[in-house]
Amino acid sequence: MRKRLLFLAAPALLALLAGCTVSTPGSQATAQGQKDCVTAAARRYKQPPESFVVEGSAVTTAAEVYEVRLRNTATGQRAKCSVDQNGTVMGVIDLR
Repeated sequence: MRKRLLFLAAPALLALLAGCTVSTPGSQATAQGQKDCVTAAARRYKQPPESFVVEGSAVTTAAEVYEVRLRNTATGQRAKCSVDQNGTVMGVIDLR
């Protein structure tokens, strides 16, 4: 009976855990990459760099490409920046 319960509970537990994001080493953009994204966003929106905060970052499906989510504290505008592990910014787009 206990084995049967375990077999029934295990898939439900795995499904529950699949919905959680687990931060693993290398899943965050480097500090330099985040800094370069803030600089790129400041240039794009013509705002001072200190008005942007990093809300988070994560690795994308592409190898070694990270997405950095930014928010402008002065205007509330949100943006997403793509950056590689060397800090090379590929682009900044608006988030709605």
